[in-house]
Amino acid sequence: MGKQKAAPPMRFEPSDFSTDKYRCVNVINLKDRCPVIIMASESCDPPYYRVIDGALEMFYLSYSEAVDYCRQSGYMTQK
Repeated sequence: MGKQKAAPPMRFEPSDFSTDKYRCVNVINLKDRCPVIIMASESCDPPYYRVIDGALEMFYLSYSEAVDYCRQSGYMTQK
């Protein structure tokens, strides 16, 4: 028997998570766990941002605050 190649990790796109109430603006695909998702509300003006990190959901008033959470948690690197 030959060696089987490991399946490539699943990669998600923002369109995979958008709904009528939330538009997914960023998906952080992590190697060993579920992705972290940043979504913008579609029904509020200005929109608020929702970060889904496994079983946790956090809400922020700006995209930069949501991204700051992801950076501080080690999910993103500074550009």
